[in-house]
Amino acid sequence: MVNLNPFSWLMTKHKQKKQAKLDAAAQKIEDERLKKQICKILKEVPLLANLSKKEIDTLASQFNFQSYKNGENIMTKGDVGDEFFLIIKGTAEVYIDEGSCVASLEKMDYFGEQALLTDESITRNATIKATSDLEALKLNRKQFQELTSTEVMFAHRAAVITEKRVQKPTKKQDELTEDEMSFITRCIKTNILFSGQQEKTISDIVPYFFKRTYKKDDVIIKQGDTSATEFYVINQGECSVNTEKNGYIVTLSKDACFGELALMYNAPRNATIKVTSDEMHVFVMERSTFQYILHQNNKSTDDSDLEFLRGIKLLQPLLCQELILLQEALQVVKYEGSIEIFKQGDKPDKFYIVKEGVCKGNVAGSDKSESFVLPTSHFFGEIALLNDEPRKATIMTGEEGCTLLELSREDFGGLLGPLKTILDRNAQEYVKPVSERKLLTDSATTICDLEDLKTIGLLGRGAFGKVTLVIDPTTEKSYALKAIKKTQIEELGQSSHIVNEKKVMMTMSNRFLVNLRRTYKDAWRVYFLVDVCLGGELFTILRKKRSFDEDHTRFYAGCVVEAFSYMHGMDIIYRDLKPENLVMDENGYVKVTDFGFAKVVPKKTYTLCGTPDYLAPEIVTGQGHGKGVDWWCLGVLIYELLSSFPPFFDDEPMGTYRKIIQGKFKFPKYFSVDARDIIARLLRTKPTKRLAVLKGGADNIRKHIWYSQVKFQWDDLREGQLKPPFKPKVKSIDDISNFDQRDRNASADFSGKPPLTPWDVDF
Repeated sequence: MVNLNPFSWLMTKHKQKKQAKLDAAAQKIEDERLKKQICKILKEVPLLANLSKKEIDTLASQFNFQSYKNGENIMTKGDVGDEFFLIIKGTAEVYIDEGSCVASLEKMDYFGEQALLTDESITRNATIKATSDLEALKLNRKQFQELTSTEVMFAHRAAVITEKRVQKPTKKQDELTEDEMSFITRCIKTNILFSGQQEKTISDIVPYFFKRTYKKDDVIIKQGDTSATEFYVINQGECSVNTEKNGYIVTLSKDACFGELALMYNAPRNATIKVTSDEMHVFVMERSTFQYILHQNNKSTDDSDLEFLRGIKLLQPLLCQELILLQEALQVVKYEGSIEIFKQGDKPDKFYIVKEGVCKGNVAGSDKSESFVLPTSHFFGEIALLNDEPRKATIMTGEEGCTLLELSREDFGGLLGPLKTILDRNAQEYVKPVSERKLLTDSATTICDLEDLKTIGLLGRGAFGKVTLVIDPTTEKSYALKAIKKTQIEELGQSSHIVNEKKVMMTMSNRFLVNLRRTYKDAWRVYFLVDVCLGGELFTILRKKRSFDEDHTRFYAGCVVEAFSYMHGMDIIYRDLKPENLVMDENGYVKVTDFGFAKVVPKKTYTLCGTPDYLAPEIVTGQGHGKGVDWWCLGVLIYELLSSFPPFFDDEPMGTYRKIIQGKFKFPKYFSVDARDIIARLLRTKPTKRLAVLKGGADNIRKHIWYSQVKFQWDDLREGQLKPPFKPKVKSIDDISNFDQRDRNASADFSGKPPLTPWDVDF
């Protein structure tokens, strides 16, 4: 026994207490660090995006600890679960099918988040197995719902469209100096909406900026404002950015730009921006001006480029659609000074067209060499498109440089097929007919008049009116009646779109489309009578199930492929694909509905329209778009049906558009390799690289391994003979139980005189 004097004993106890405090402090620091990591991860979970910062912080502190042994299942496919997991130590693997690992998980990976967001039982769609001793934090649905006040669920997404440009804008009185225009140009070149534009477009837009001055505490932008049309560049002063959800965000000063969403379409401002300096000087751009110049410049450039290509002798056998694809695929490359393009004897790889300037060539022989000049509009390297013969000459750019249009043999062949085949084909193919267009058949006259239709109940509501289930008492057939208010059409300037929608729908009839049967109008509304699909919206089914497995998704995407293949054969593009615009019939097949943005487009169109999560890069940048946008949308749809959120999700709209333009997205761990591949091949930022835009069209999707591995029967699908993965419960022709009836008693209040709408004569 060792005797300690009182002093030594006290010192020992003091050291122990001190160490305990240090240990406690260290643990507290570690806990705070872990909590911050958890918060950061939770903010990145798309399905939790609606939570406030306070709710995220609260959730992060409520996780429970759980450990698993190597080889133990954390989650088993087919089981019902309600927990969300976050790995803090160890590794695991994801299995969709027995023995088939599709992904590996490690520290700070998460899974199971969908189980938090519904009151219904969730069946796990994958097995997660620990591949080492593993530690995880977990949170169950009850904890989540007790800790959050936000209703985290899908919301119907509204489509957007820019207003029609009717006249050239005029410059403001206070014209800008050269220095001011140079300053604006430098500031906007890094902005998402300007960075990809041509130099000429930017130089044409900049002079239309105008000056404005604000005083301290002036509110430049108020959160929620729905009439915003202006974009700003700060020349002097400072302002603060605040949101109702998160408070102060950041301070903006000279060179900063803000408000770019207003240049795209009419959307509520998502933050309040207030002047914090004594004065603030800004340059302002109006949406209508920006859109007009963007549209005119891009259309003019495309038209002149197409005319230029038509003058290239080698390309004259190409059909119009092929020439348009080639125009999109060609890369514009500027060369400064005299640069060697390729050497005689090199292996062929690219084809070139001289767009501006000149190139010089030299052919070296055994006894002498021969030189030549290739001026603007001449082409060279075409042998690369025909065979593998080595280059027969050395080509260099002129001393002053030049601009070339370049295309690899691989890209040309993938897009149009072998050049030799194109040159050899029969001249009769040059006139390529579009699928026969048919107007509404005589069967429309057998349907009763508007006043005779029997209304059963509400199927849904849209921006312009409502859709009701009606029955024709003479034939005992049910239809959906879409009623559109004339006043709202007038207020939003959408009359041409409504008339266009009717004209487009009149030409189409297909199993995978909601077909038009008859139209009506009265003093207050215009009406579309269309096929009814009593299984409900795919959106509603997805919201209940949270996500679909690959068999369900494959079937629904297949229905869309058939719809788009039919529409594109008629040169009609759709432009608004999303779960909300797919409806299920009583047999479990889905059909495309709502053709407000559908348009006959033989070449390109330039209107910004669609649903933000689904916009293709070329629509966001305003550089003109064609059929490729629909295949991009299909890639987004497949991703969303499998995961319940879109690939380019961001809690800020401009964040979404930035990801779209850059083509940046991540796959959830449980996506199969084949599902990832078909999505990646559809979500190519360059339209001419997308799977169904390449030679072979929609057949490239039909033959993709994601379909071929399960021997998907496309012929049976087209005939309606393929068994669907899910069949809704529909009791009768007047059963509306698969539709949300929360506002079924809402009624319109018509007062005053009916609106004067001369456009409805065309309707």
